[in-house]
Amino acid sequence: MISLIATTWLALATAAISPGPNLVAVASRGLGSGRKSALIVASGLACGAFFWSFLTAVGLGSLFGTYPQLLRILGLMGGAYLLWLGIKGWRAAFTGKGGQIEPKSGQGSMGDFLHGLTVTSTNPKVALLWASLSTFVGPAITQWSYLILFTTGSAVIIFAIYGTYGWIFSTGQARGFYRRFQRANEAVFGTLFSGLGVFMMNRSF
Repeated sequence: MISLIATTWLALATAAISPGPNLVAVASRGLGSGRKSALIVASGLACGAFFWSFLTAVGLGSLFGTYPQLLRILGLMGGAYLLWLGIKGWRAAFTGKGGQIEPKSGQGSMGDFLHGLTVTSTNPKVALLWASLSTFVGPAITQWSYLILFTTGSAVIIFAIYGTYGWIFSTGQARGFYRRFQRANEAVFGTLFSGLGVFMMNRSF
């Protein structure tokens, strides 16, 4: 059981490291409001991961087992959303306006926390990830001790990854790099988002 949970955490960490709306949320706060705001957004993302992992463990897998076409729909929706973000990134690279990752002011502790929670709760990429994980790890979690371990560990992993991103983007070096290479950064993220979006959509056909 522990090995299954560890494998699930590895898949979670791999997906979290890749570009997506969660990264945009924490990086934008880091650039615009500093480390504290970015870490609070990361805590909101971690709280969302706790709830997603809880749903995964208590029955989300049975839903997708009964209606497997929902996975395909989520894949298409998530891929289309990432492709749209990629297009926006490339448009910002050419125009210098409306970038994906741009400095944004904090909204206070509660506002930043709710921002992170809302982003991860409505993120199609996140939904697809947990839906996929639920089909094999969910039915195996039959004890409260494993449930607490799985949900708490998932939240810690997400906070560690996005907290690190928040710390990086809040540094003076990152802010200076962003200002100097803003258009190039948007082109890179636009390419990554587009590529990931196309990949997700292809897997869903």
